[in-house]
Amino acid sequence: MNYPNSSIHVGVGNWAKELLYNNPDVDEIVSCNAPWHNKQLCNFPANSIKTYLASLKYIMLSDEVSNLKKNNYTHGIDYLGSRQGAWLLKRIGIQKRYGVRGYAGGDNWCSKCIDFKIDDHVSMAGVNFLDIMDAKPKLKVNLRPRIFLNKKEIESADINWEFSQNHLNKIVIAPGAGFTEKSWGDNSFCKLVRIILDKTKNKIAIIGTTKDAKRINISHSRLVNFCGRLTLRESASIVARSDLVISNSSLAMHLAGAFTVPSITTLGPCYDSADLHHKQWGYPENIILGKEVSENIKNISTVNEVYTKVKSILDIKDVT
Repeated sequence: MNYPNSSIHVGVGNWAKELLYNNPDVDEIVSCNAPWHNKQLCNFPANSIKTYLASLKYIMLSDEVSNLKKNNYTHGIDYLGSRQGAWLLKRIGIQKRYGVRGYAGGDNWCSKCIDFKIDDHVSMAGVNFLDIMDAKPKLKVNLRPRIFLNKKEIESADINWEFSQNHLNKIVIAPGAGFTEKSWGDNSFCKLVRIILDKTKNKIAIIGTTKDAKRINISHSRLVNFCGRLTLRESASIVARSDLVISNSSLAMHLAGAFTVPSITTLGPCYDSADLHHKQWGYPENIILGKEVSENIKNISTVNEVYTKVKSILDIKDVT
């Protein structure tokens, strides 16, 4: 809108590329499997020497970066704000480099930076790049992820949910997490699922990767475990046609946000503030449960606390 002759190229890891399919604002989806701040590829701690060496090898020697150099990009945004991201933009010859000051470094190699603010929502932080690029949106900016599902994908979700039983609430549960400390715990998810199945007439779909398939090992006529059986877009379709999503702080939380589906995010022990996490990552219809150390709440949420929120959101009572 501000730059009508520009084109937008999004660099993203291969695992997430399909989430950008059909997006009318993206001219090209570019493979950028960078080995930093990336749970899919990071084999070592983010600030370790080994990660820096792997990053330098990728930036200096990888075919992906060599291909990026050929595109003659004029502007580049390192949305995260890291040293490696700034190095990558400089390596591929981008003159106008935009980064983040005060998060993970790299601002010394950028033309301009936004300032990291710990209680800014990640979407609003992205909008702040418009200011330093001298671009002002003429329309209200949508601060949600945008995923453009097609008719076939929506129809497949309806089939998977068996809409002949449309009178039942449809709950998605995603028990996967990037690492153990982020997870509410497999045992807690299993207990919650059993309570929901025993005390209500809801339907449950479990989504995640193949590695998540055994996290909730429960057999029931109103539960289907789709872990490892769906593409990301098919999982997004399942979420879009659901009534509630329950997950760790993970992709499923943001899929729910994309489709304005109510969600409960159960934080693991590594998070000290559910309130701060909501400010950074949450959505209006999203409830985040966890510790609040500043208020002397030092334990993660119990199964009963989460189940109480489930009943409140869906406006249901226990079946007697």
